[in-house]
Amino acid sequence: MQGAPSRSETSAAPVPRRSRGIVGILIVAVALAAGIALAAKAVFADPAPSERADLESRLRQGGSGATPSALLEGLDLRRARSRDGALEADLADGRRAKLTLDPDLQRAVKRLLARYELPYASVVAMEPTTGRVLAYVSHSSANPSAPDLALDGSPPAASVFKIVTGSALVDAGVDPDARVCYGGGFNRLELADLEENQSRDRWCSSLAGAMGSSINAIFARLALRHLTPQTLGRYARAFGFGEAIPFDLPTRANDATVPEDRLEFARTSAGFWHMHLSPLHGAVLGSTIASRGLMLRPQIIDEVRAADGSLLHRSTPVLVRRVLAEQSARIVNRMMRRTVTEGTSRRTFFDPQGVAFLPGIEIAGKTGTLNGSNPFRGYTWWVGFAPADAPRIALAVLVVNTPIWRVKANFVARETLRAFFGAHPVHGAADAGVHATDAGVRR
Repeated sequence: MQGAPSRSETSAAPVPRRSRGIVGILIVAVALAAGIALAAKAVFADPAPSERADLESRLRQGGSGATPSALLEGLDLRRARSRDGALEADLADGRRAKLTLDPDLQRAVKRLLARYELPYASVVAMEPTTGRVLAYVSHSSANPSAPDLALDGSPPAASVFKIVTGSALVDAGVDPDARVCYGGGFNRLELADLEENQSRDRWCSSLAGAMGSSINAIFARLALRHLTPQTLGRYARAFGFGEAIPFDLPTRANDATVPEDRLEFARTSAGFWHMHLSPLHGAVLGSTIASRGLMLRPQIIDEVRAADGSLLHRSTPVLVRRVLAEQSARIVNRMMRRTVTEGTSRRTFFDPQGVAFLPGIEIAGKTGTLNGSNPFRGYTWWVGFAPADAPRIALAVLVVNTPIWRVKANFVARETLRAFFGAHPVHGAADAGVHATDAGVRR
């Protein structure tokens, strides 16, 4: 499925220099906290604020943890079936596994991807406070026998990697609202785009604005000023790049080397090439920000029973590590909201009159776009979570199109969220709807 990357995401309309003022905010700079994989004691569905504050300590108390791989021999998610309101999969020796998947959401996403006949697409959704996988869909109209795309780590991370760079910049003390001016870098980054030039730098935004509108030049310039390849590499590894994501199915590690070359380092920081991402990993990345800096192990197995029905194992949440300090994760969360309110996903999540498709639900996200060639592959990503203040779902959507396309990842993300909140409404929010619409669809 992988092609040679050739072009990165086009930024949203830039803001002229004269239209922005300088707004100062104090950022607490913190270092990454190293963590170890620990199990959690109980499952938390939708914790109150006081419970969320204590989530990390509860996760560290221990429990039965993830399902031992020896029990999962014979697992084939493609053959999962419905039983007693849940999805189950057969295992070796007559064992069966009850899955964490939400049957209604799983069904809705499968229908959505099939409806638009997407060449290659995958959606992985998980509960941020537990790591329970709520939807896990791999689809290909181009190759129905394609391997599991949710675990395919070959697609370029594209501008989704700006979440990693943005986190490192926040920890380095960069004011997310401080004005940064730039010129160029909309579809590619060259050496001239990295240098300050008053006659050329006609537009201004901020780190937060650059996250929302995916402004490559701002990320590149800030990374060159405040980060090193070694620092960015440490943050990439903390977010799971370069390692096999722990999961109930085997995963592979990708190379996560950050180039030393100045231009290539700048390009990497902005999401051009070098880093790759699977949809499963994308969901973990979004969940880590949603969980205020905690990375939880994604789990798709709820429990395993023997052939006679006796319980062999019941899974509990597993904390992999703390990736960011809570304050830093909150700042990145707020930056990601701008993707939806004013940035690259604004037109998808709001109609032309400014009416939200998910009224009353604030959403945080990050888009990514990168084209590959030989053959052409149009990679589009959406990684995020909702509600932004108290996340109940984190998801990653990858859509890989040919030159003729109908929908992209942000549309699929919107409809997945509408399906979820249509079945699990947020108190005080209007009906989000549960059916896909034709808004934003290219015929």
